[in-house]
Amino acid sequence: MEKKTIGKFISALRRANGMTQKELGEKLFVSDKTVSRWECDECTPELSLIPSIAEIFGITTDELLRGERNNPDREAVSEDAASKQKAKSDKQFKLMLDRNNRKYKNLTLISVGITILGLIVAIIANVGFSKGLIAFCLATAFCVASEICQICFAINARITPDEDDDTYTDKIEVANTGVIKTATTITFVNLLLFAFCLPLVTMINGANYGLVFEYWLGYGLLWSAIAFVVCYILYALIIHKTLCKKGLIVLTEKRTDEIKHNNKLLVKTVSISIAVALILGAGVVVWNTVGWDVTMKEKTFDSWADFKAFMEDDYDKWVESGYSYIDLDGNLVIQTQIGNDVEEIYPDGEKTSPDKAYPKKEITQIRNSKGEVICEYYYNPDLYKRIIFTESSVDRMPVTVLTNQAYYDGRDIFQAVESTLYTLIVVDFVVATGIYLIKTKKGRKTV
Repeated sequence: MEKKTIGKFISALRRANGMTQKELGEKLFVSDKTVSRWECDECTPELSLIPSIAEIFGITTDELLRGERNNPDREAVSEDAASKQKAKSDKQFKLMLDRNNRKYKNLTLISVGITILGLIVAIIANVGFSKGLIAFCLATAFCVASEICQICFAINARITPDEDDDTYTDKIEVANTGVIKTATTITFVNLLLFAFCLPLVTMINGANYGLVFEYWLGYGLLWSAIAFVVCYILYALIIHKTLCKKGLIVLTEKRTDEIKHNNKLLVKTVSISIAVALILGAGVVVWNTVGWDVTMKEKTFDSWADFKAFMEDDYDKWVESGYSYIDLDGNLVIQTQIGNDVEEIYPDGEKTSPDKAYPKKEITQIRNSKGEVICEYYYNPDLYKRIIFTESSVDRMPVTVLTNQAYYDGRDIFQAVESTLYTLIVVDFVVATGIYLIKTKKGRKTV
């Protein structure tokens, strides 16, 4: 019988019995490389090993040397036994995979628990003790600890396939791919928590200050959303591709084509969305450069009669409204006349100590460059942001007046336009995300 007949026969017997080259070598006290050389017909087993090999596989030495069974009946029995052994090996392998997967999932819960504990500790430190910076540092430390644990768990959960036996290679690759995807998900969760805690260091003025929870929640969710988008793009375009090249993630051909299609769509969607966001961002910059003055309605007077009529009409309205005005903080202040004194009451009912004395009608005089009185009118300085006279003119005309009401109305308009631009930027990314998800879902059906 030719040498290769023995090698092929040993290989067939080994596979039929669900054994690896390493396991067969251990039974014969030889290395797995020696078994591999037998099966590749590079050499034949020593004569002293022939009886042992025949005994392991339940055949005669004659059958081993000839590379075939002596009779069909025995061969049928042997094949049936080999089939049962194969089924048993498959079952044992499946149990091993399930046990390994269950253990990894339980350990992953530890990582998730560490991350959640970090968030709870950060909330207590910030809200309970007003230590925003310390809260951020604690949350970061817990995130790092969670990530280190997850990396260790993932390394231990990965299964190394037998290079000389590819019977279960496909199943092992699927299991390892699941481990890497789970580990990547935990990494993203830790990054999102880190982003959620960033306002604790960007919006406070020292270690002994905390951030109001409502502000933290709002800005934290905003930062987390931005981090999610950035992480998803980086993962889809760079990280996932790198993991596939290194064999840490194995995909089917169909799934590979689907991901390529989605990545092209992602690049296109992100490019358009960023272009729109840049245009809107430029609008924000221009709007802030222009400033509030463009939205503030100043009044300009070319005659003292018109100016006096406006000021006294404004004064009369102030008196009729119960001596109310808008202060420099934008609050409505109600004044009550008490003799020559005025008691100021804010909308919440809190009173302030009067530090001014207003007569029922205060007369203000405007004089020209010669000292002559050119205008007299009733005046309350709390009603106006600024009054600008033309000093270069003899009669100090024209006069520009900006009331507090006009000032804050203009500020509200300015802020409304600015908020609208920021809202449009958010809407731009939300719409882009929706379009991407819809198109990927349709593409999944066609690819």
